[in-house]
Amino acid sequence: QNLARYNKALAESKINQLKTQLNPHFLFNNLNVLDQFIEEDKNKASAFLNEFAEIYRYVLQASDKDLIDIQLEIEFAQQYFNLIQHKYEKKYQLCIENKETKGFIVPLSLQLLIENAVQHNVGTAENPIQIQIVVENNIRVSNNLHLKANPKNTSGRALNNLKEQYNILSEEAIEIKQTQNEFAVIIPIIPNSKK
Repeated sequence: QNLARYNKALAESKINQLKTQLNPHFLFNNLNVLDQFIEEDKNKASAFLNEFAEIYRYVLQASDKDLIDIQLEIEFAQQYFNLIQHKYEKKYQLCIENKETKGFIVPLSLQLLIENAVQHNVGTAENPIQIQIVVENNIRVSNNLHLKANPKNTSGRALNNLKEQYNILSEEAIEIKQTQNEFAVIIPIIPNSKK
């Protein structure tokens, strides 16, 4: 009994720790974009700031939860991608095939995977990075590859962070698949939020 309680507390503490690693990273990246817009175009900066405020409100609310409804996350992923398009326009494209599946996932999973695709790949108007999210009995997030020549020193921390959260909350693990042309992450759907 005590051991089960201890393990539950330990798992919750670990999840909170993992989440707090991601928040500042998200904030920092978007504040840099805002700074750029302030210099270039005041109207764009204002529009970006309003959208960012909405998105960050969701980030803060979602951070309190271990799991969140898939459909809310899909809406959030679309909103977050709109924010990315302020900066990159058509260089990155998002296609969501949503089968209206019921269930739960770790908050901000999709946002993190979209961000990952943008961070590691160079999209151009002629050769955009196509990010695809397919929701069926699991969630598959994939993108074509056009890797940056000199990637910033990214340690894959965000992806490892996500893996750890799923290890704690789900019987199924995340799958990562990479071919020459495509990078894909398959996320299990957690049937109920009472884990």
